[in-house]
Parts: sequence; structure tokens; C-alpha cells
Amino acid sequence: MLNVCLIGAGGVGTIAAYVLEKSQRCRVTAVLRSNYTVVRDHGFDIDSVDHGQIRGWKPHRVIPFLSSAPTDQPYDFIVITTKSIPDLVAALIPDLKPLITPGKTSLVLIQNGLDIEHSFASAFPEIPVLSGLSMIGSRTTSPRAVFHEDPDQLRIGPYYHHVDDPLPRSTQLEAARTFVEVYNAGLSDARTIQKSGAECVLAEDIVAARWRKLLWNGSYNTICAVLRMSVGEVLSSPGRKTLLEPAMREMAAIGTAAGYGETVTEDVVQFLLKDTPDTSPFRPSMLVHLEKGQPLELEVILGAPLRVARAKGVKTPVLDQIYELLKVVQWHLLRQQS
Repeated sequence: MLNVCLIGAGGVGTIAAYVLEKSQRCRVTAVLRSNYTVVRDHGFDIDSVDHGQIRGWKPHRVIPFLSSAPTDQPYDFIVITTKSIPDLVAALIPDLKPLITPGKTSLVLIQNGLDIEHSFASAFPEIPVLSGLSMIGSRTTSPRAVFHEDPDQLRIGPYYHHVDDPLPRSTQLEAARTFVEVYNAGLSDARTIQKSGAECVLAEDIVAARWRKLLWNGSYNTICAVLRMSVGEVLSSPGRKTLLEPAMREMAAIGTAAGYGETVTEDVVQFLLKDTPDTSPFRPSMLVHLEKGQPLELEVILGAPLRVARAKGVKTPVLDQIYELLKVVQWHLLRQQS
């Protein structure tokens, strides 16, 4: 039985914890914060396109702080599904150290953005760091309720930060394969019974996969937040031509300059622009966080690729303006919190 610590039991993390335990190969210790007491007492209520209605479900163990995670048995995987915000990452790393056993533990980062792995790889060079991209429509609707409307599609790949002894590439790849196998075991009912399309896939090049997702996140996610509109509303508006399409093509130009042109082709751009109907009520994560008064994943979704653009000499007038607007929004959110 694999021992898993999961940090960030929101919309994505709660589904991940459920899938891992459903595999019958994992015991999950979930770190909760503000909702610890209500989940401890009543569990989660989940309405899921993949798994149906689940009432009062609890992971193997819930704890209020990472510092209270038991260390009597080493962890095989520490799964982090929190928002990727630089200050939060810096604060998290010291608390992870007591939970990591070299030769046993792997970190799994299921988070948005570009270059999210570097801080963890620098802090823990002796363990595999697995990078994950989740394409899932899942959100919390109350402190103990999760609404999951789009199939769970997860890409996992090793972040090759160390290729020599004692951490060869084969060790890092094997850790990723194990996690993918276990996660798919938890999705087996979703695929065979619900036929939802849920799957966990081993990504050969996770950085390339991140650039592809940035086409969507850097355009839809950010523009919906600036305009406070759903995906369908943006697609139906004049902003489709003046903001959305130019922003996506600017992101494609950055990805191409960075060496990932085969991943961010015009065909991919056209698919992402046309795949979603203009009636879609979907509200991306950045908009949801804004409406809840929570900090935005601005730097990893937009700041990091724009720094690549500056280094490569790529002009990005639309993305630059979106970034500056969201920096002001972020300033306001943080000011309200403090």
C-alpha cells in the first residue's frame, strides 16, 4: 500500500485524493486548512461526471497543517495541488523536508503554469519531481462540496532535474510510470462505466505539454478574469477577435521561439478556438479565484512566458496589456487580504 500526502484539497486535489484511494493501492493523508473541521466531521460531498454522486467521503486521514502529518511511515508520493504562487511555494518548502525520504519519496506537482518545478527541484535534488497537468472542470462549491463537470484528464511526466547518480533518468521515469498506473487504476470505473474519457497519461515531454496548455491558460483564463466573463461570453463577444485570438497567437509565438513550435502550431490554435461552444458557461480557475477574493496564479501562467518572450525578442502587445491589468487586480486582492 502506497503512502500519499496530498496538499491542497480543493476542486482538483479532492478528486485526485478520491481517485488515488479508489485505486485501493494508496492511503491518502490530506492536508486541509480552513475546511479541516467540517471535512473531519462530515466528509466531502462530490458530484462528479466520472464517479457519480459521493456523499460524506473522507480520505484515509485528514489533518489541519502540514506540520501535523505523521512521519512514522515514509511517503511514496507527496502530491501538491495548491495554486502555484511563488510566495506560497517558498513558505511550503521548509515544511516538506521532514516528510521526504530520499530513495523513497517523489514529489508530484499538479499545478498550472510554466517553470513551476524549479524551486522544488533546487530544494530537493535527490528525489524525483513529477510534473502534472490537469485538464479537469472541478471546483469547490462549499467548504465540503465539490462539483466536477468535465472528465479528469491528467498528464504526468518526470521533470529531469538530475540525470546522474544517485538519481538517474530511469529512476525518475519509473516514479512517473508508477503514479500513472495507480491513478489509472482509480479511474477504471470512470472509463468502463461512465465512458467519460477520464485518463492519466505519461507525458514524454512535460514541458512541451505545459506550453500547449499555456495557449489556453494564457488567453482564455486570463481574459475571462480581466473581463469577469465566462468562456462562452468571451467567445460570443467582440473580444474574441480583438483579444482572445491575438493573445493565443502571441503565446504560440513565444512557445515557438522557446523551441516548442511543433506543440503550438496554428492547427492547435484553431482547435482551441473552435473546440468550445460560445454557449459554454465555464468559468476558468483564475476567474473563480478572483470572485472568491483569492490570489491569482499570474506569474506562472503569464509572467513566466512573458519573461521568455523578452529574452527571445518576441513582441506581445496584447498579453503585455492583460498582464499589467491583472497585476493591478492582484495588488488589490493582496491589499484586501492584508
